[in-house]
Amino acid sequence: MDNNISELLSKEIKELMKNKFFFRTPSDIKILAYSVSYLLLILFGIFLNIEIVTAFLSVFPLTYVLGAKGLKYYIPLIASGGLILSLLASPNIITWFGIHMIISYVVYRTIYVRGSKVFLVVAVSSLIFLAVALYIFLSIRLGHITIDSKQILDFINSYVNSMAEMNQSVDKNLVLESFSNLQKSFPVTIFIVLFAYSLLLVQYTLSLLSREYVIIPVFPKFSRIMLSPRSGYIYIGVTLLTFLVEMETGSDTYSFWNILFQNLTGVLSLAFVLNGLFTAFFFIEQKSNSKIPIGKPVVFALMFIFSPIFELLGFVDSIFKLREGYIVMKRGR
Repeated sequence: MDNNISELLSKEIKELMKNKFFFRTPSDIKILAYSVSYLLLILFGIFLNIEIVTAFLSVFPLTYVLGAKGLKYYIPLIASGGLILSLLASPNIITWFGIHMIISYVVYRTIYVRGSKVFLVVAVSSLIFLAVALYIFLSIRLGHITIDSKQILDFINSYVNSMAEMNQSVDKNLVLESFSNLQKSFPVTIFIVLFAYSLLLVQYTLSLLSREYVIIPVFPKFSRIMLSPRSGYIYIGVTLLTFLVEMETGSDTYSFWNILFQNLTGVLSLAFVLNGLFTAFFFIEQKSNSKIPIGKPVVFALMFIFSPIFELLGFVDSIFKLREGYIVMKRGR
């Protein structure tokens, strides 16, 4: 009888914690205070021209209100903020705050369904990257931003010629190649910056939510983070499409589709390089008895020198599940 009661209580507690957002029920005064603070942050961002900072700070109070009262408070609150933005702000500020409104919902849902912190950081950075890319694309299509490939090439050629006149030893072909490499690496650099921003945003927001007795996710060990086989197949598909687009566009390296697929390939390459690093961490942990193996800093440094090798290792691990296969093999012995 006692065992049955114990099992019943365990099931009830587990069910209660499954959809619980707060350890302690928030007060109505705090909910109102955070709602007002969210609207004030929007006004400060508009009038002080610090929309990046205020949008960053606004995710916490908006997530708190959403977790406390749900969509019935969240929707009117963001609608009020959207009205203020539409009357007083520029399209850039509206877009930036709109992105962070969605981020607050992503943070809320991740906590609600007990998602991992890694998933949250990746989701937030991908959301910002795609939203910014879409905004720029629409601005170009609508004529708000003008990009002329001929003007870009003329500017590059004039810059290279001026450098060659100033320094006769400069190799024009080498300088032109550096511009081509910059074209390929620039979006990846932007993604890294946005990833760092997202990591800081998630860490800051979750740390404040934890002080308000919110059940927050934590980071797993890096060696346990892995890409799914689907990611590998997507990488193969994007690489083939990039190759076909390059064949189609020929020498026009500044065509829209060429740049787009090069960007996608660059971001995916970075993901597989990191997956290869985490795979190396996993096998180092399996072979080392130390809690902080000295081999990890060395491997991390080698990643910057031999990134193609780590990319290949990450790709193979994604497709063939090297780490999972190793664990199964060890258990079978």
